[in-house]
Amino acid sequence: MSDEHDDVPDADAPEVDLDQEIADALGDNTLLEIAGRELLSSTPQKEIEVRPGKFHKALVTVVGQQDAFLEFGPRLQGVVPCAQFTELPEPGTRIKVFVEDYDAKESLYVCSVRRTAQAAEWDGLEPGSIFTAEVKAANAGGLELQAGVLTAFMPVSHIELDRVEEMEPYIGRKFEVEVLEVDREKRRLVVSRRALLNRQRDQRRADAATALAPEQIIKGQVTRIQPFGAFVDIGGVEGLLHVSEIAHKRVENPEDHLAVGDNIEVKVLKIEEGGQRISLSLKALVEDPWDAYVRDHAKGQVVPGKVTRVATFGAFVEVADGIEGLAHISQLSPVPINTVKDIVRIGQELSVRIHEVDYERKRIGLSLLTDRGDRLTDDVADDDTIREVLERDRPAEPTLGDLLKRAMEGK
Repeated sequence: MSDEHDDVPDADAPEVDLDQEIADALGDNTLLEIAGRELLSSTPQKEIEVRPGKFHKALVTVVGQQDAFLEFGPRLQGVVPCAQFTELPEPGTRIKVFVEDYDAKESLYVCSVRRTAQAAEWDGLEPGSIFTAEVKAANAGGLELQAGVLTAFMPVSHIELDRVEEMEPYIGRKFEVEVLEVDREKRRLVVSRRALLNRQRDQRRADAATALAPEQIIKGQVTRIQPFGAFVDIGGVEGLLHVSEIAHKRVENPEDHLAVGDNIEVKVLKIEEGGQRISLSLKALVEDPWDAYVRDHAKGQVVPGKVTRVATFGAFVEVADGIEGLAHISQLSPVPINTVKDIVRIGQELSVRIHEVDYERKRIGLSLLTDRGDRLTDDVADDDTIREVLERDRPAEPTLGDLLKRAMEGK
């Protein structure tokens, strides 16, 4: 008959070393290894066939310093180099591996997880897929990129929206790319960044079409300059500042007024084609010098001027910076003249009278004559010189003798 106190430990008995007891029981194994093997042995197993060149699932049993050992089933072991793992698996973990070969001497299947990861990456790829990649190298044709175990090629025409001349600065950069072409058999992967940039630009333009409005004043930065005007970034989308909208006076070369990188304030004139075309103006933000000039100068007033251009119908005279008026040929001399150059020359400074003002078409008519038709000043050729020129150029009138001679020849 047992004593009810038989299970009570003897206080005088030596203390048991628990760690040593566990070590003696496990030997060189771990609890996870034992649990894994017990799981395999206790579960009814169908016959397992491990074939090189195929994917198989296996149980990680031991992770050493150089290799990780696997079990596919009873007496079916494999090995994977630890260097292939981005993060070492814990013993007892089931993983998918690619069986490369069988080492009969060691009775081990040589496996790989890189092939597994690569296959998984390739399986999900198709034209239009988007992923992030890092530029590793550049050549004459484009960029070579890396994304995990994937390598891809980006043609030079697909790097940016505009043509790229120098590709070396892209090495080391990471950005999203879109798959253009994928060939799994040849392991060929062609990607594009321009396709994404195009869509992003279109979206920004669509957003701008709703956020912007004509007459709105907005800040921007000059990005490009062309002979016909300048492109201005107004918050992720470009608008065109046409050469005719840079200044109130005639602009021959936009680069005389703007430079790339200039921060300017512009006025939105028009938004067309869903934000595809945005027209901007710089001159709309300042008063038209013509309006200021005609406000401060009255009809009939005599003002200084300088001849800028000469035409058959008259002379253009600049009366203020960027303000020109036309002196018609009929307003250059009290007597008829043959050509404008007989009276004035380009660059000549003279006094002119404001003859008329056309507010609707913003034109100023000028005259070198008084309101009575006399010469205004001595800045131009005098009457005697004008008459001399006229007499020189006018055909001689026939005499009575000439008329009789013509009559006799006709008879």
